[in-house]
This record gives sequence, C-alpha cells and structure tokens, in this order.
Amino acid sequence: MTVLVVTPIEQEYEAFTNALDALGHRRTSRSVGRLNATEYDGGEIILAPGGLGKAQFGVQTQHLIDHLEGIRLVVCAGTCGRLDGSLSVGDVVVGTKTVEHDFNRGMALIELPLPTFEGDAQLISKLKGIAGKGNLSGSLRFGGIASGDEGVASEKRIREIAESTDAIVVAWEGAGGARAAQLSGIPFLEIRSISDGAGENAFEEFWANIPIAVRNVAIVVREIPALLQ
Repeated sequence: MTVLVVTPIEQEYEAFTNALDALGHRRTSRSVGRLNATEYDGGEIILAPGGLGKAQFGVQTQHLIDHLEGIRLVVCAGTCGRLDGSLSVGDVVVGTKTVEHDFNRGMALIELPLPTFEGDAQLISKLKGIAGKGNLSGSLRFGGIASGDEGVASEKRIREIAESTDAIVVAWEGAGGARAAQLSGIPFLEIRSISDGAGENAFEEFWANIPIAVRNVAIVVREIPALLQ
C-alpha cells in the first residue's frame, strides 16, 4: 500500500524532502516512469513532482499512477493562499473538497456547475483525530480548497472565489490531480498550508513562507499511512 504524494513546484518538493528528513524518515531516490521521485519507509510514501498548474499537474500525476502499483491514495500537497481571514501562515487545511474555480469562467453561453472533487471522507474523519497533536506550528483545519491557474492578489478576487466555491483557501493544481485520481479510481485528498494572504503581497509572502508551510503539510501527511491500515 502506497500513498502517492505529489507536490507542484521544485521548491515545495525540496522543502517536503527536507522536512521528512528532519523528522527521521528513511528515503531512497528512484524513478517512476520518466519522473524522478523519492521513496520513504520502504514505499509507504512516494513523493514526486507534479509541475506547475492544473494541466501539467494532472498529466504528471496520471503518469505516476500509470507507473506505480498498489496506490491507496493520491495526495496533492503544497502551499496555498487564504480566503478565510481567520487563517494564518503555517495553518494546514485538509481539503474536504477541491473546487475548480476558474472552470468555464467568462463563458456566458453555457451554464455549468464548477467541477467539485470530494476528499477521501474516511481519511478526513481519521485526520480530525490528530488535530492538536504533534508539533505543528499552526492549526489543522478542514474545508474546501479552490483550485485554478490564477495568481489571486486582490481582496475583490478573494471575495469572488470564496463566494463561488465556499472554499477557505485557494491554490492552483489540486483539480488536475483530482481528475487523474478520479479517472484511475483512486481516492484523492488535497492538503495545503497557508503561505500567503492571496492579497497584494502574496508573491513575496509565498516565497518567504514555503519552508514553514510545507513542513507543516509534511507533519500531517506522514501520519496518513498508519491511519489507512
């Protein structure tokens, strides 16, 4: 049984490996198809890069799925911007759903609902049991994650996305990974940590806070293999 953890950009991938190394997990480098990956604890977790944006992330996630056996769960893991003002940098959000907020945007001729992908309900229930435990430097929250290839950097867009998706954070790649997992019949979960406020200073905040945000995601993700047994 393997948990496939896919991170978007190289900096998140490196921060994740650094975090698991610091937490004492054993790793080996390996290839999965045409992609390089890192295997932890005898294959309980396989960490791989997904690429930037929904399309690239979906393609690489599907490639990983096609070249691995025994995947129990696909996890999209990385940073995010907050839509809910009560969240702070380092808080971790487990996605109860991933909503593709930019789908069909601006096409008035066709009325279609936003694609929504539910997180693995049984695992979410188990993860609620670890809230307040461990050494997270932030809180553990549960809610919707908005997914779209858009750099959100204004209060106006924050309000629009929050209202249209009922999400509490926004990120890019999750819907791509969710589509690949759904096509392959594998449960999916998106786990993100706040790196920025999705406002005017989002760019600077994002780069500065990748290490702490990804470290907290890694602390949560490493609990998953035991919870799935």
